[in-house]
Amino acid sequence: MRLATPTGFATEVFLQEAPEPDLLPEGSWTLVGDLHLREAWTGAGLPEPSHALWVAVSEEEKKLRTILPWLEHWARVPLHRDATVVALGGGVLSDMTGLASALYLRGVAWQVWPTTLLAMADAALGGKTGVDLAAGKNLVGAFHPPRRLVACTSFLESLPIRHLENGRWELIKTALIQGEMAWATEMLQDTPVKVPWVERALAYKAGVVHRDPREAGERRLLNLGHTLGHALEAASGYDLLHGEAVGLGLLGSCLLTEELGLKAFPSAFLEALAQRLAPLAPKIAPWSACLPLLLRDKKAKHVPGTAGAEPTTEIHCILPRSGEPAIQRTLTPEAWESPHARLIDLLDREATRA
Repeated sequence: MRLATPTGFATEVFLQEAPEPDLLPEGSWTLVGDLHLREAWTGAGLPEPSHALWVAVSEEEKKLRTILPWLEHWARVPLHRDATVVALGGGVLSDMTGLASALYLRGVAWQVWPTTLLAMADAALGGKTGVDLAAGKNLVGAFHPPRRLVACTSFLESLPIRHLENGRWELIKTALIQGEMAWATEMLQDTPVKVPWVERALAYKAGVVHRDPREAGERRLLNLGHTLGHALEAASGYDLLHGEAVGLGLLGSCLLTEELGLKAFPSAFLEALAQRLAPLAPKIAPWSACLPLLLRDKKAKHVPGTAGAEPTTEIHCILPRSGEPAIQRTLTPEAWESPHARLIDLLDREATRA
């Protein structure tokens, strides 16, 4: 099923149960695929180029040095400018393959076939590609939209429960950005992830990206939960999965909203968030480990001091509101200290109650 996207949108979006060979590129193409999916790919009767790269990558290997051998391999094939690269895997692999495609010959076309809920709901759509530096996540990258996104739900069948939960948080994020409390509450229930949720999230993100492809305004809303989330993820040594960190960041953002006097969330909703996140409590790093990462956040800017005062750091943050669309605010990193502490307290209480 091809999803409706805005006229002129850079990416064709397909959401279906099983993969179809007809959706692969018509001309010359190659593949970068998750090694664990090779059997599922060939078992579905999908072709495998002789020069395909089957790789195993994790967040720790999301570095420039990892994609350099891919570029050398494409040059040896050789892969020409009219070729298309197909990325098969989760968010880390699609981020890396998209960046490699942007760099090779100054940009070749690519398709993304996301195989995790996290990638389907968020990472695969929008054209953001990137790798990490020691200083933080996704500090090197490029905007390079895929020509086609093919999300096949059959690939989700073999995912561990933890990875399905990991993607659920990006769906909940989409609901909170729009102030859709009923949808967010529905997704917090102990029910399997539903395909219409994914469809709804993709349609929303396509509209935002089309209106603001370079993240100059509205698209920044998609960073909800990511400011504190990225810091928690990196400070955990990536023991936290990305979606889990975003979930923690969402709860932290709700608490910060309350502290700033904006429209607060009902205590029952915050408790539902905390209950679902409680198992992650042991993975939350102390504030002292998070603050340096917030200071280096890619959305941070350094403001010179006046009249001899010390310079300060400000971060562009997204704040959700109960039943209303999220808003954008510029805050100091220190603003997150109290929500961080309250987050830990809430989760500890829920864990004890369980």
